[in-house]
Amino acid sequence: MNAISILILTAALAGAATDKPPALPFESRAALASHGKIDDLAFEQWKRLGIQPANPCSDEVFVRRVYLDVIGTLPTPEEASQFLSDQAPDKRGALIDRLLARSEFADYWAMKWSDLLRVKSEFPINLWPNAVQAYHRWIRTCIRDNVPYDRFARELLTASGSNFRTPPVNFYRAVQSRDPQSIARTVALTFMGVRAEKWPKGRLEGMAILFSQIVYKATGEWKEEIVLWDPARAASRPPRSPAPTFPDGKPAHVPPDRDPRAIFADWLITPNNPWFARNIVNRIWSWLLGRGIIHEPDDIRPDNPPSNPELLADLERELVARRYDLKHVYRLILNSAIYQLSSIPRSRRPEAIAGFASYPLRRLDAEVVID
Repeated sequence: MNAISILILTAALAGAATDKPPALPFESRAALASHGKIDDLAFEQWKRLGIQPANPCSDEVFVRRVYLDVIGTLPTPEEASQFLSDQAPDKRGALIDRLLARSEFADYWAMKWSDLLRVKSEFPINLWPNAVQAYHRWIRTCIRDNVPYDRFARELLTASGSNFRTPPVNFYRAVQSRDPQSIARTVALTFMGVRAEKWPKGRLEGMAILFSQIVYKATGEWKEEIVLWDPARAASRPPRSPAPTFPDGKPAHVPPDRDPRAIFADWLITPNNPWFARNIVNRIWSWLLGRGIIHEPDDIRPDNPPSNPELLADLERELVARRYDLKHVYRLILNSAIYQLSSIPRSRRPEAIAGFASYPLRRLDAEVVID
């Protein structure tokens, strides 16, 4: 039996010795209460659908859960004991703030982002070690410094230079095919959460034109490559090729002296873009709660609606209002009563699962298990 299990069992036995009603070691005796707007929206939905939510989780469960979800490792016995003995009413929020400030947060979430951004040395991506090291270091630094998400995305989309010396250009190298339509599909999946291969043909072709002036040039250094915008590529475009258009169907005006990637990035990161903020808050929710408000998180489309549209819209507004501060979104979710529910459901209805009426059991990441 490990130290965390012993602490949970000890707490359960201590509770049984009091005059309070017995409780499972996984649940708190505290009444379920809203911690903010996103909880209010979930509570309203549960009430409307007649769903009985799970009880709040115990401190023993919370300390294990939040360590694994935020920094990818268990608390030490000393850290767990210190938290469990703390009588402060706001100790959970204080612990969340401490974990978000730790270096392991950047380590763990750089790994998550490396999966999303396809940071891989060998087949099928073949970035090779020098580029992987530079790219991963840049991603980790952005997470550590809490670079605003709109700036992070724009740098990835508009970077030019050596893949060893300008790490974000590896975004355009970490694709299996470098033709404009493949790049457009990758951009749509990464930053919009949509599968552009399911779009009507003309819609994808119009977006692909915005990525048709990217060129790749080898250098004398082993595996180094220069990625850049070449305006001369515009002149070689077939005369009957589609006009450049944004994914919402609006035409994209591209002056000869402007990189089309920058024009797309400007469109993407505007506050009223229907995909950008929605995609990332839904993805973070999925990372922390096992499924997205739109499920799956990389399948955003009109006929796959969110399970709680008001909740998703509120998270979008929060991200934009806080100037794309991703740590603010983490704090909102981690501090919510939704995140802090027990994993013992009180309703087995599909609507309860989709509405996050209990914390879902899920597998640990393989890297976390190895650590």
